[in-house]
Amino acid sequence: MLERPLYRIHAFVHRIDGWFKQRFTGSGMLLTGLLVLAGVFGVNTRANLAYQLALLAIALLAAAMLSALWFRADVSLRRRLPRYASDGDPVHYVIEVHNHSRRVQRGLLIQELVGVPAPGAGETRGRLVGYTNWVAARRRRGGAHPRPVPVPDVPPGGRVEVALEWRPLRRGYVRLSGCALLCPDPLGLFYAVKRIRLRDSLLVIPKRYPVDWTAWTGQMRDKPGGLKQAASTSGVEEFASLREYRPGDALRHIDWKGWARLGTPIVKEYFETCFVRQALILDTWLPTDAPRARFEAAVSVAASFVASGPAALRGALDLIFVGTSVHRVSANTGVGSLDGVLEALACVAPQPHRQFAMLTECIDESAGELSACVCVLLAWDDERRALVSRLRRIGVPLLVLVLEDAPTGRVRDPGPMVDQPQRFKVLPAQGLAGALAGLTR
Repeated sequence: MLERPLYRIHAFVHRIDGWFKQRFTGSGMLLTGLLVLAGVFGVNTRANLAYQLALLAIALLAAAMLSALWFRADVSLRRRLPRYASDGDPVHYVIEVHNHSRRVQRGLLIQELVGVPAPGAGETRGRLVGYTNWVAARRRRGGAHPRPVPVPDVPPGGRVEVALEWRPLRRGYVRLSGCALLCPDPLGLFYAVKRIRLRDSLLVIPKRYPVDWTAWTGQMRDKPGGLKQAASTSGVEEFASLREYRPGDALRHIDWKGWARLGTPIVKEYFETCFVRQALILDTWLPTDAPRARFEAAVSVAASFVASGPAALRGALDLIFVGTSVHRVSANTGVGSLDGVLEALACVAPQPHRQFAMLTECIDESAGELSACVCVLLAWDDERRALVSRLRRIGVPLLVLVLEDAPTGRVRDPGPMVDQPQRFKVLPAQGLAGALAGLTR
């Protein structure tokens, strides 16, 4: 009942606090604190002279704030972002500052502005009720909290490059709404601010670890669908014979030399080919008693296998997971890249309910095409065992990875993987790097 008023109080306090932290320099904050103390002890003007100190502080701050009204900066900005960033690693990029005025721009600072959707009232329950946790949740939703960076002096009509660095707070898209140019007053107490709208988005992909997928790649399987698709996914076109041209035959199959020799259109016939199609199943149903860190670890495991794709992928890769519906994101070495798969992993979110029926239906449609499958699971209960059993009955080679919060020391029952215990691994959410590095066949 008190959540909504408390949320509004947090939002109001955060706006006031953010204004003070952005507009006042360190000296200005110190002088403001001195003003408050002088005001408290200088109430009785006959007993002490603290009120004189308060008046002096007020005059200095007023002069500094009035000087900000005359700040003009005819500049433009251009941001050069990387293609994507990695969760947990610093982001490095450059902003170009162009000075269109006839005077040197000195002493400027530049600060990135991040579009941050404030937490809804429903998210302020429990541990998020406190103001500190509310602010931390707000920053995490934004994905970044960049600090102001000094700008070198910009000559008239010239430009400079400002190197920025900050660390993403989560995976997914970080929405950069613009930049704030800060210019201190001559007293060094108060910043004049000019906000410049400059919208960009930076994709932060999940944290990844070295992993060897080559040991888990299955055997080549026949995949119907024509030579064009097979050739683009590492299949091999096998020559069969020559025959006369028929209407509808592809021009690229015409044997021009044979046509010239016989005087009749001749085409080459090929066998249908096969290629490798690997599946990566990501479990998104997080048990109610499990921490969010377990889900993030599962996403990192999936991203680690995807990141090894350029070296290990010999055909197509299907990422299969459940969101509001079943999502199947495909990539292969010939037709596309793995960027779409990494983007899907960057934006995936845990789901509150079981959706294994939908997942099973999607897998049934493509199970006959799969050469191998890696299952990244968040628990090892009856529903997940049934999913693995179904894949085993279809005959798909499996690697089953189960995430847990911390090593328990007890050996889990492999269930349907009992005859292949080497393909059933329990990974701790903490210490994934070592666990994945030791993942051998």
